[in-house]
Amino acid sequence: MPEGDDALLCADRGKARCSDGNRLPEGQTPRYIVIHNTDNCNAGADARAHAKAQHDGSFDGMSAHVYVDDKEAYQALPFFRGAWHVGVDYGGKLFGTVNNRNSVGIEMCVQKGYDYEKAFRNTAEVCRQIMKELSIPAERVVQHYDVCAKDCPSAIRTRGDWERFKNMIRSASSGEEETREQKAGLTEEVTVRFPEISRGCTGVAVCMLQAMLEVNVDGIFGEETEASFRVFQKNTGQAQDGICGKNGWKAAVEHMKANTFC
Repeated sequence: MPEGDDALLCADRGKARCSDGNRLPEGQTPRYIVIHNTDNCNAGADARAHAKAQHDGSFDGMSAHVYVDDKEAYQALPFFRGAWHVGVDYGGKLFGTVNNRNSVGIEMCVQKGYDYEKAFRNTAEVCRQIMKELSIPAERVVQHYDVCAKDCPSAIRTRGDWERFKNMIRSASSGEEETREQKAGLTEEVTVRFPEISRGCTGVAVCMLQAMLEVNVDGIFGEETEASFRVFQKNTGQAQDGICGKNGWKAAVEHMKANTFC
């Protein structure tokens, strides 16, 4: 399979699967970046598989420049070639302004069992690199939805994460580093009162703690939850009494905000 010098910066040169097939016949001058996701939830439908399928001509009338998953990225088409990624107009406000001859299409892969957060962050990082390479500002990075009103990138839109995505790429565009809150997707401070919970307790607060601890979420503060929380208390310098009170919740929230809970 041909390899070239058009590999994405975050990918090894040997991973490039660039092809002159499945593209517009003429070149393009990229002015926009359009973010998509594949909606292909099959096992193994990762970035490499999509790039290979496009290269081999398996996609009819559709293509993208870059495919990104939760581990790596593959460039499937040179940026100076147009791709078939904008699609049909369903009432998008930018249709016509953004088209297949002036935009780079990035597809986030959502294969079975994928890690959404890693894929999301990798897509943002890939986008930042392309922005830098092509001198495209954050204001000209758009959702596929913005162009043609299709619900895409659906995985990002369903979670309400588009503004977080834009914040991540804006920080790179302006030369500023992301804050802890931006990295964790937190944009405003709120005050929440948590109840003291311990072994034998049940309810929503227990579910929240279990989710943070990444143990089975069943809403019952049992042996597994207590053991995991005691380890967390030890790692955060608390008394290891297995009781999640004010200090326990405070430490949990701080780790969540810093995105270092794991």
